Amino acid sequence: MIEELHIRGLGVLEDVTLRLAPGLTVVTGETGAGKTLVVTALGLLLGGRASSDLVRSGEDAALVEAVVAAPAPGSQDDGAEADGPGWDLAEDGVLTLVREVPRDGRARVRVGGRLATVGTLRALLGPHVEVHGQDEHRRIERPALQRRLLDRTAGAAHAAALDAYGAAYAAWVAVRGRREALATDARERARRMETLRAERDEIAALAIDPDRDGRIDADLDRLMHADELRATLGAAAAGVGADGAGEPLGRAAAALRRLPAADDELAGLADRAAGLVREASELAADLASLAADVEADPARLDALQLRKRDLTALMRRYGATPGDVLAHHDAVAAELADLEALEADAGGLDAAEADARAAVGTAGAAVTAGRRAAAEALTAQVAGHLSDLGLGHAALHVEVTPAADGPGPSGLDDVAFLLAANPGEPAVRLGDGASGGERSRVALALEVALAEVDEAAVLVFDEVDAGVGGTTALAVGEKLARLAVGADRPRQVLCVTHLAQVAAYADVHHVVEKVVRDGRTVTLVREVAEDDRVRELSRMLGGEATAEKGLEHAAGLLAAARARRGDAARA
Repeated sequence: MIEELHIRGLGVLEDVTLRLAPGLTVVTGETGAGKTLVVTALGLLLGGRASSDLVRSGEDAALVEAVVAAPAPGSQDDGAEADGPGWDLAEDGVLTLVREVPRDGRARVRVGGRLATVGTLRALLGPHVEVHGQDEHRRIERPALQRRLLDRTAGAAHAAALDAYGAAYAAWVAVRGRREALATDARERARRMETLRAERDEIAALAIDPDRDGRIDADLDRLMHADELRATLGAAAAGVGADGAGEPLGRAAAALRRLPAADDELAGLADRAAGLVREASELAADLASLAADVEADPARLDALQLRKRDLTALMRRYGATPGDVLAHHDAVAAELADLEALEADAGGLDAAEADARAAVGTAGAAVTAGRRAAAEALTAQVAGHLSDLGLGHAALHVEVTPAADGPGPSGLDDVAFLLAANPGEPAVRLGDGASGGERSRVALALEVALAEVDEAAVLVFDEVDAGVGGTTALAVGEKLARLAVGADRPRQVLCVTHLAQVAAYADVHHVVEKVVRDGRTVTLVREVAEDDRVRELSRMLGGEATAEKGLEHAAGLLAAARARRGDAARA
């Protein structure tokens, strides 16, 4: 809820603060004093369009600041999101929202002391504040919201039916999507499967061995230079063998072994010489063996060159190494298996979709029945409120009709709140069939009827009493007060009004008035109570604010409103 509203430099409002509380708060004042600017300020906090024309003459910027009880996480409506960096709450758990509209430059938003966006404001307050005004788009006129409100009036059994429908619809959508994908992509899928099979078979035909094919360049090099390699290995073997370096090494080692002196250093040198003799002998043997293994094999050379060509062609298309080509083969095989499974499923999907669609129809029929029963109850309930509000000639119709687009996520129906403003006239949508004042009173009747199911905690009515008076005005005030009380939780109802009969029902009464200060007109807002409130009601009744009869009339009106509120509470 909104605990305090501070407005500075907005239109004729210089610097005002309104204390708000649960219950009915009214704002009154002379025509042109700036009452509706309070609603304008709330509109800015709800993300409404900001214009530099709103800035008061002589001010650099207009500022609207609200102290609100922090909204519950996850309570955003219509897909809006307000997830942000943990907002800085005051010690008492409230959140400060600021919208600043400069005369020149871009508007700024702060939430909890941090810069934010207009979208954040809209997401934070939008689900909790509903504004009803003669010339504004009302949330309650949205078809999607009308359907949700009707569903919430229908009770627990209907809620269970909606859950069952949602599960059936999701299952049908999944099966239908799979089937449509098969039907739509059949030709493309066939082309893709043909390509995959060709790639799989081409790679499989080469029978790649990563170890063997990884050595193919070395094997080719040895075969291409076999004669040269054999001659070189033979010469090297002879050079280090017994007829080469081995002979002088052997003589040196033998001489060292014959030394007469017993010296550790000399013994070590003898051992090293003997090691060289052994190493030279082993090296010569290995070189000779390798030379013997080298053979010129033109047939194998041709085969390896052909394989190298084929392997290079595959690597050019499928990977940089033989291992990469094999990995591509495995991926192709997996995708091909999935597509072949889809083909195998195609025959059974027709029957599966038919069964799923039948389940949607059965579950949807239960939802439709619940909605139609709820529509009858809601229509009867609203009719009584409309009569009390001076619209006995009007009739609200809650229409539940088959959805033009077939089954949807919310059921098989379209829901529309229609109004026949006068006898003999056809029922049309709320925004099309009545004057601004009538639409506001219809909205009020709906709000009272739906008070237990609508989630908005703050309701704002701008001139909801336009075009009414007398006993109808008293009924408007009574219903606003009843709406503020609620059955299970208090609400804030803020009403801008020019009727004393409505203002008399308020829990908090603010007066907007113009005064001259330092030679300039300034608009102030002050809270009135007791005698001040009686004087304001007397003024609103058209009498002198200090005239005895006017004061008596106002005091009587206030007492009567309090009595009627007490009777309603006891009832």
